[in-house]
Amino acid sequence: MRILSLLAILFFQVLAYGQKEITLEDIWSKGTFRAKSVPGFNFLTNGKQYTSLEKNAIVSYDITTGQKVETIIEGAALKTKAGFSGNIESYTFAANDEIIILEENSERIYRHSSKANVYIYHRKNQNLQKLYDLGKVSNVSVSEDGSKAAFVFENNLYYKDLDKNKIMQVSIDGKKNNVINGMCDWVYEEEFSFTKAYEWSPDGKKLAYIRFDESQVPEYMIPMYEDGVYPRYDTFKYPKVGEKNADVKVLIYDTNNSKSSEAALGNLVETYIPRIKWTQDPNVLCVTKLNRLQNLLQLYLVDAKSKKASVLLEEKNKYYIEIHDNLAFLKDGKHFIWTSDKKGYNSIFMYNMKGQEVNHITEGKYDVTEMYGVDEKKSIVYFKAGELTPIEQHVYAIRLDGKEMKNITPLPGTNNVQFSPTYEYYSWSNSNANTPATTAVYKINGDKVRVLQDNAGLKNTMKEYN
Repeated sequence: MRILSLLAILFFQVLAYGQKEITLEDIWSKGTFRAKSVPGFNFLTNGKQYTSLEKNAIVSYDITTGQKVETIIEGAALKTKAGFSGNIESYTFAANDEIIILEENSERIYRHSSKANVYIYHRKNQNLQKLYDLGKVSNVSVSEDGSKAAFVFENNLYYKDLDKNKIMQVSIDGKKNNVINGMCDWVYEEEFSFTKAYEWSPDGKKLAYIRFDESQVPEYMIPMYEDGVYPRYDTFKYPKVGEKNADVKVLIYDTNNSKSSEAALGNLVETYIPRIKWTQDPNVLCVTKLNRLQNLLQLYLVDAKSKKASVLLEEKNKYYIEIHDNLAFLKDGKHFIWTSDKKGYNSIFMYNMKGQEVNHITEGKYDVTEMYGVDEKKSIVYFKAGELTPIEQHVYAIRLDGKEMKNITPLPGTNNVQFSPTYEYYSWSNSNANTPATTAVYKINGDKVRVLQDNAGLKNTMKEYN
């Protein structure tokens, strides 16, 4: 056995002869093994094109041929317009792709939150306007009709009428370490992984938002080690175990009369509001209510006119309920999709708008970890799950009646997808511990259309190293 072991060692030494040794510099400073992605990849709403950010320009391509369709924006061409530096740091399409939100000089706040100088680009007339002149803003979103853009500045919620170029202040009591409107406090950002605490109604006439009163929350001081000899100390509200959380409430602002009214959600003492979401009805808001022990969850439907609320669904767990974004109200106005582990595994369910279970869609012994969306024309829901093994996630399609489940990412390893808005195509990125990601576009039937990035250069580089 000892001789065999020595022979094996000699064999691998021969294989490694002449190969480079991996250094810390290769990993951390040189980026020798850094994989390439497709920067700024986005499907357009027409379902036939996608965009990417290339050399400071937003470029669109035909999905099937890969041919360039147009250069939508060149950053340099916009330099000095409305004060824009000309550097496109990030971009987001809105209002059926007719509006593009551009960010520059972004600045981190906490783990997920940030603020930046934001500009609104109108594709129709190629007009660029700065969203707000008094400073950097956070959590910008445009109403579905493209007429208004909401944002948070210094703990207050605002919106801008893009046609009239007029700013409207929704809340007035925002103050650092005191009151926050439309943006999460530190606890919510960490515990529930979101920062934008407001939502436009589907008709763009109302803003629902969460107000955080953290005036009674104990403060915590943390040293910020930057470029100076001494650290800068920052103070923020941080409730340790047993200490008081921020008091929260949900308000609905009507842009027609410029008034905010509180939703009647009952007792909110020691309660979280980890999600708000409009239904298909622009007058009905869904609010998630969770107790501090996080083992009792309720979905409330709030009438935007009367502000009265009723319980749509209630879940209890002996230990813990995990908050997620797997909630989709269907366009028929009669059903919604929701995930729950109430039957042992985190599964997808269909309910009617009375909160009654209609169908247990995924009944297998596996956990659904992410829900991508519902193709309502074909009655198919797309989701990620560890069906084969909990440590290997794949993306699946299944009918809303629970039939014809199909794995659309059959390769082993890590799989991530992005669907076109029409669910005709999807991009699929696959990698594993020893192979960098290959990203390609596929038809929804699984046929490969073309490769976007295969990291061939990195694969060759890896062969040079031991």
